[in-house]
Amino acid sequence: MTNVAGGLARVGFRGAVWQGLALISGKGIVLLTTIVLARLLSPEQYGLVAAALVLMAYMETIADAGVAQALVYLPASGVAARSALLVSVVLGAGLAVLAIIAAPWIGGLFQLPDVEPLVRVLAISLLATALGAVPEALLRRDLQFKKLAVAPVCRALTTGAVSLTLAFAGYGAFSLAAGTASGSVAYAATCWFLIRREAPWQLWRVAKDAIRATLKFGVPVAGSNLLARLIFDIDYVIIASVLGAQALGYYTLAFRLPEALIINVFFVLSTVLFPLYTQVQDQPGRLREGYLKGVRIQSLYGMTSGVGLAVLAPVIVPLVFGSKWTDSVVPLVFLSLYAAARSLGAGANDVYKAIGRPGLSIAFSSVRLAVLVPVLILSTQWGIVGVACAQMATAVLFAFGMQAVAARVLGIGARALFRAILPALACSLAVVLAGLEILLLPYLGGLPTAALVLVTAVAAVYLVLRLGFASLHDELVVLLRRR
Repeated sequence: MTNVAGGLARVGFRGAVWQGLALISGKGIVLLTTIVLARLLSPEQYGLVAAALVLMAYMETIADAGVAQALVYLPASGVAARSALLVSVVLGAGLAVLAIIAAPWIGGLFQLPDVEPLVRVLAISLLATALGAVPEALLRRDLQFKKLAVAPVCRALTTGAVSLTLAFAGYGAFSLAAGTASGSVAYAATCWFLIRREAPWQLWRVAKDAIRATLKFGVPVAGSNLLARLIFDIDYVIIASVLGAQALGYYTLAFRLPEALIINVFFVLSTVLFPLYTQVQDQPGRLREGYLKGVRIQSLYGMTSGVGLAVLAPVIVPLVFGSKWTDSVVPLVFLSLYAAARSLGAGANDVYKAIGRPGLSIAFSSVRLAVLVPVLILSTQWGIVGVACAQMATAVLFAFGMQAVAARVLGIGARALFRAILPALACSLAVVLAGLEILLLPYLGGLPTAALVLVTAVAAVYLVLRLGFASLHDELVVLLRRR
């Protein structure tokens, strides 16, 4: 495919807008569902589902052997799409069967026998994820982000409708598992509907060379994604194994807000940036320029949002989820800062894949996991607060490490990289000062206080950008006007 007219920034912004609209719509529905379920379910029931979901997430990461990413990277062809679909169907079905058989073992691993039926229900989600990987990848490869935006909204609506219906009927933890599985099926079905005319159904028309090429790129990517998922979710496994389902329930709920508002945004941007970086992989100058713009924007959003959420944590948790979740307040502070730190390292893995070197992600993630596991295990002696604090500290350390490696690969100087994250650091400081000043005033009530902090913080960020980083401010304005 030739480079898309209008420039990397413009195409990326359009893709991010559509994916962002899908994210806002989908995650808005999910957030409302979470709020209602938090008031219907106990922390222990919430933790049971989280324990089942984390292991399913590991299997979903490798369910298509990375062939979806390979379809984005490799030259477009019908035989490649059919070969990729064959691999994902076979592997996804095999993993789903394995999950059903291993359900009792998984319950024993966490010493939570009630997890067993939840795992078997979620095996449906595993198969659906594998089946939907190829059509989703084809849409991303062709930069059809506007069309693809429909799928996550359908998933969120289905998940919410099924989960809430069963929860109000008294099905407890099963309602969340069934809703998740239903949403995955809806997502896969929507993706296939969106490419129905170009669907690579003819699985008998494959080629060994295409399968080998797909797996050669896809397997390292799948390995990298699995390591990233291990890093992202290993805290759930450790908490469930050491501290139990109730502690996991409090921790999971604390993670929901930074995950929905910050981390998931980076996942969306990653789906946009990877195919865009691939478009200019043979143009080092444009790739460096695009990468620095990505770092600048992602760190600006992630840092300011994470710091703001940390400031508001004591107000938000009782206001949104209810007083029974107050044990989630302090973990939310540290997990919000953890999400902010992750934003400083965002984008590096996308570049490694785009230049055909996914092995760099595997090497870096292996080191990170080797450090993270013992640190988190040690931190459990201070409960979920200790785990959240350890996550934040580790994220800060490795964010700078990831950017150092990416800068070396792309030939970016340390000064240029620092200039890219400087607006985020300055705006974050402004948010802290604005937020703490409001919180030190007499308490006005949950909702008025949250609204006042939000308005003040946004105004502070705007002033910092307008007065201190005029070029970035003008660039953002231009992007909005082009849209």
